[in-house]
Amino acid sequence: MSQSQGEAREAPDTAGRPKRPMLAGVEVREADLESTPGLHAATVVIRVASGVVLLLALFQFIEFWRDPPPGGVGVGLLVGDTIRLIVFSALLWAGAELASIMIKSHYDLRATRILVARQTYMMRQMGIASGELPPDDPPVGQRRAEDAT
Repeated sequence: MSQSQGEAREAPDTAGRPKRPMLAGVEVREADLESTPGLHAATVVIRVASGVVLLLALFQFIEFWRDPPPGGVGVGLLVGDTIRLIVFSALLWAGAELASIMIKSHYDLRATRILVARQTYMMRQMGIASGELPPDDPPVGQRRAEDAT
C-alpha cells in the first residue's frame, strides 16, 4: 500500500513533543487515522470466494464432459448452471471491487477532512492577524471540549 493511501509513519521526535503519525509527508493527529482492516479482510474473503465458485464451475464442466450421461441428456442444464456460477463469481468479484473503492474513498474523505481543518485554522489565524476576528475566542479544540461538558 502506498503512503498516499493511508499508510502512516511516525514523525521524528522534535523539541520534546510526542511523536505524531505522518500521512503523505504531513504530521496528522492520531484521531485522523482510522484503519480499515475489516474492509480489507472482507475484500480478500470475497475475492477468494469468487475464485472458489469459478473453479467449481470449471470442475463441474470438465467432470460433465469427462463422464457424460448417456444420450447427451443434461447439456442444457450443464450450460445453464455453469453460466449461472460464472455470473455469480463475477458478481462476487465486483462486490470485492466495491469494497476496495469504499476503502479508497475513505482515504480521500479523511485527507479532505484534514485539509479543510488546516485551511480553517490558517484562515482564522489570518483573520486574527489582520484584526478582522477577535483574538479572545477559544481555539477550536477547546470549544469542542467545552461543548461536550
